[in-house]
Amino acid sequence: MKKRPVWPKSKLLRHGPELPLEERIARYQHNIRAIRRSGCQVPSVMPDTLDKQAIAAWFAASAETSRRLRVLIRQLAALDPETTIPLAPVPPAKKEPKR
Repeated sequence: MKKRPVWPKSKLLRHGPELPLEERIARYQHNIRAIRRSGCQVPSVMPDTLDKQAIAAWFAASAETSRRLRVLIRQLAALDPETTIPLAPVPPAKKEPKR
């Protein structure tokens, strides 16, 4: 019987924006290697790569998304409380098959 892979939580390093970019990239690469060694799949929200440029681009895109969300939240908070915001219908998310 094949042993089920265990997520390597204790081996993963934080790679937050408070660190210099080179350190963040090195820690991200470490995490990808640790996940692969554990036999687990890299989550689809993370690029499964060790390429420094691809990782830096992912960090930059994530930072831009966070910036846009902060601006939007500030703009929404500044609206008059009586303001109504029409929302477009959102299609239901596709469910991923269980593994």
